[in-house]
Amino acid sequence: MASYIKITDLKCGQAPIDLNDKIVRRTRFPPLILNGHWLKDGNATLFNDGKKAIIFLNGDRIPSTISGGPFINNVYEFHDAHFHWGEDDCRGAEHTINGTWYSMECHLVHWNQKYLTFEECLKHRDGLCVLTYLFLVQSGSNQWNNVKFERISENLKYIQNAGSETNIPANSLSWMRVATDCPSYYIYQGSHSGDFNLECATWIVFPVIIPIQSCQLNEFRKLKDKNGEFIKLNWRNVQPLRGQQVFLAVS
Repeated sequence: MASYIKITDLKCGQAPIDLNDKIVRRTRFPPLILNGHWLKDGNATLFNDGKKAIIFLNGDRIPSTISGGPFINNVYEFHDAHFHWGEDDCRGAEHTINGTWYSMECHLVHWNQKYLTFEECLKHRDGLCVLTYLFLVQSGSNQWNNVKFERISENLKYIQNAGSETNIPANSLSWMRVATDCPSYYIYQGSHSGDFNLECATWIVFPVIIPIQSCQLNEFRKLKDKNGEFIKLNWRNVQPLRGQQVFLAVS
């Protein structure tokens, strides 16, 4: 088992990808440290940019950060959380695991503080870190209610039009702890899912699947783009590997 890998030594490529056990290598890292994401301090804003639903954290709160793990001497600060979904509950996530599709995916985008601004981070291969969470509508899960996620899903009705926003509880990301407590995660170098798909991101994908109700997911499909049309899907296809190495990191 490898003792350590340097993120900047890994070959970049596009994202998302299929996290296939046939290509994944195991490695070991110090614990990944997340700080401040689910605090009750400050504010949170839910925004419809015409393509996706986005959450910003603001107000009187400490910066939400990632450190430890593969990030030696680097601290990544939270920028936004946004969601990708599809026309039905069978497929809406961007990443797959061993070819399996999931219902929705959330990206928590963080920028490397050493580059001072988010825009500068887009120019560097270690500029961003994206924490990735996979959701699944499971058969017979209608009786199971993701109460913590309601802080988001119940407020989507207030941002149905592009450009609209609403305040939501400051701890609306507390559901992420379910997956973050997982002792392992996938890691690879890929592109930021912006307009130009710049290859500047370290992707961390948690393999613990988060249950979600179909009615909660359907609220995302009621959002509208800048033309007033419903955003039925906004996921990107799995991309072919371009020499990238994929690791399963364990603490």
